[in-house]
Amino acid sequence: MSQVQAQARPFSTGFGAEIVGLDLSQPLNEKTFGLWNEAFEEHGVVVLRGQTCTDEQQVAFSRWFGPLEDFPDPKDQAHGFKTVLRVSNVEKHTDRIKPIDDAGHKSFWLGTSDWHTDSSYRPVLSKASLLFSREIPKAGGDTMFAHTGKAYDALPPAKKAEIDDIVVIHDFEETRRRNNLPSRPEAVRKATPPVRQPLVRRLENGRKALLLGSHIAYVEGMDPEKSKVLIAELTAFAIQPQFTYRHQWRLGDLVMWDNRCTMHRAMEYDMQNERRLLHRTTVAGDKALLAQPFVSQASVA
Repeated sequence: MSQVQAQARPFSTGFGAEIVGLDLSQPLNEKTFGLWNEAFEEHGVVVLRGQTCTDEQQVAFSRWFGPLEDFPDPKDQAHGFKTVLRVSNVEKHTDRIKPIDDAGHKSFWLGTSDWHTDSSYRPVLSKASLLFSREIPKAGGDTMFAHTGKAYDALPPAKKAEIDDIVVIHDFEETRRRNNLPSRPEAVRKATPPVRQPLVRRLENGRKALLLGSHIAYVEGMDPEKSKVLIAELTAFAIQPQFTYRHQWRLGDLVMWDNRCTMHRAMEYDMQNERRLLHRTTVAGDKALLAQPFVSQASVA
């Protein structure tokens, strides 16, 4: 597959683009990186089909876009890689499909099947995620993406003025609380405590995007019920068809998305009988969006 002939082809509906003629089993060069990065910045979601790559290669080309995040829970890491997350219903050590009622697996599935933004629960939000398909089910297991930058642009001016300066609390534990699941181990919780984030993110290109997702626990300073209504309203607006792209996975797909202006969710599949294994690397951001850290009400009292 020739790197020289690589080109980006925008999708005809929704948003996103496919890069053709790029072989990730070969080292990137400045020219092919430039094409890929330009497509990523312009389209928000970039798809490369028919790839073969090792974890080492995935880490190497991911690092072209910046430093990578470590994943705090060892059981979710790929063998030997703190920067590679196993997105899977398959247990790492036994290579067996996980029990459907396993608390950790259930929490992960419920969290990823709801709309979310990767690493929004970290003080420094991630720039991008890269997900490579190693095993896919016979049916289902698609991933939906929503462009929250395009959604913000389409909001009425009055709604923009209402929400532009709102602060929300993102907490990885929110999904577990919502679904009556036990908390993560203490060491993992301490590694990712709740954080304050703007509801509307100012992007590097001068535009704005909604920062939404299931990690939102509440809106700071707002009545809890009103908080839920507002987030639900904005989410429903952002996931309209004109702002979304549905990716139907094939073996060897590499999908990269911009966490600064998109959110996503995993779709259902037969997770009790069908194997699904994808490896994710996440490019870290460069700074926190808000200077003031989160302070719990319990610590203030």
